[in-house]
Amino acid sequence: MVKETSLMAYQEHKASGKALSQRLQIFEFIKANQPCTRKQIELGLGIGINAVCGRVNKLLEMGMIEVAFKDKDPVTDRLVEFLRMRD
Repeated sequence: MVKETSLMAYQEHKASGKALSQRLQIFEFIKANQPCTRKQIELGLGIGINAVCGRVNKLLEMGMIEVAFKDKDPVTDRLVEFLRMRD
């Protein structure tokens, strides 16, 4: 269950337009650096991984990007999703 404070913070973040701004930055990063991982986006843009994951999930949901493949992340050496623009 989501805590009330987390829900309030999310609503404020969304209302401020920051979520949309970050989503556009992430979309442009993926476009220029595809395929890339969430960690690469975090490091490339300096946006926290929690925000990156939320914005990437929204872009996936909207059908703007897709998972290209899964492989070991060159940064973390863990199995991750590599993202690309949707065809």
